[in-house]
Amino acid sequence: MDYFFARDGEKLHYQVYSAASSNHVMILLHGISEDHKYLKGLAEPIAERNLATVYTPDLRGYGDHAKRKGDVDYIGQHEDDLEDFIQHIKKKHKNPTITLAGHSAGGGTVLRLSEHPSSSEIDRYLLLAPFIHHSAPTVPKKNEKSYGKANLGRLIPLFILNGFGIRKWNHWIVYESNKPVEKRHGSETLALSHRLFVSRYPEKYKQVIANMKKPTLVLVGEHDQEFIPDAFEPLFRENNKAETHVLKDTNHDGIIKDPQTIEWIENWMTQGDQEKSV
Repeated sequence: MDYFFARDGEKLHYQVYSAASSNHVMILLHGISEDHKYLKGLAEPIAERNLATVYTPDLRGYGDHAKRKGDVDYIGQHEDDLEDFIQHIKKKHKNPTITLAGHSAGGGTVLRLSEHPSSSEIDRYLLLAPFIHHSAPTVPKKNEKSYGKANLGRLIPLFILNGFGIRKWNHWIVYESNKPVEKRHGSETLALSHRLFVSRYPEKYKQVIANMKKPTLVLVGEHDQEFIPDAFEPLFRENNKAETHVLKDTNHDGIIKDPQTIEWIENWMTQGDQEKSV
């Protein structure tokens, strides 16, 4: 793996999948409890098709090299880290076209970054089964299939305290994954602090979506176990002009390796390039 230094001197790691002759760059962000590794199934074919050089970073608090797994220093630190990462990437590519992409909570992080000043560097957004907000219509009220569980008994008081500027207890664990032991691989981040968890999705999600004026593609599998697939299109239609599609015969994690995903991304990126050249 390669690495870069964030503004506070922290060494953060990433994997790169190089395209042979493309000036397109895709930054692809992982979900709520995984690190970059599982994204290989999508990053590799994108690079092999010469659509973009793909960077898959381990966000702060994640991965085998994390100093404090499941925690960050403050809410929104991922946006600052990604701003530094974008500048690092731009030293390697001359005037690249940058796609910011994310799967699940990675999509939520994309939405957050779209409100950050560094979004001026981004040309388009790709959201794969994104975690938009815990109160969004895309999230079921009860979901026994999900491995993740947020502790509302801690989240709600911490939201109130943060509203008064009190952040003393933001290190408290508010999210835990009950992923079965036999399915674990050892690199997961199974417990998240309040300040990391709320850094993975936007606060005012409707406003954020409405403010996303750059080309956006949203893909979700029809058998997604975490979210309500048919709820994405109405949400984005009401607030944004994003292109939204439900992919047949695939689920939440399956969307990463599904050939349909690659085809939709290739068609969308190719069409976007043609429109820019006109």
